[in-house]
Amino acid sequence: MLDQIQREKLAALLRSQHVLVLATVGSEWPTTTLQAFAETEDLRLILILREESERYQNILKNPRVTVQVDTRDRGLEGFRVARASIRGWAREVLRGSEEWERFKTLFLAKNPFEEPFFALPTLRMICIEPVAVSYADGAGPGAERFIATF
Repeated sequence: MLDQIQREKLAALLRSQHVLVLATVGSEWPTTTLQAFAETEDLRLILILREESERYQNILKNPRVTVQVDTRDRGLEGFRVARASIRGWAREVLRGSEEWERFKTLFLAKNPFEEPFFALPTLRMICIEPVAVSYADGAGPGAERFIATF
């Protein structure tokens, strides 16, 4: 089970990043894409997708997803990259619901450049409920690592 220190390390990593890699299960092949995201206080992940996208269609058929997030964008400061692989269940957030509005505000506070997408009638919002995480910060004997469930 994720303890408080692990939760804080994961939350700090998520807060520091604006994009993650989303992996969905397709009928023949996995699909991955770079996605803007936001995180809730309890570490759920919020994404927006167009309904015609392959990844959205994959989620409808199989809601099991994995996301990857890391600090590689900052360069390899002393060869130290914090990274996490999070497995979870994806579900659609009902457009116009109270939850949609709350998550939209959260998402746009982190990613204001995504605002134009909310005008599209085919925009869908996905909430990922995390199930398990593999986290590492650094490499070698001094690296911080944990694998935990939520």
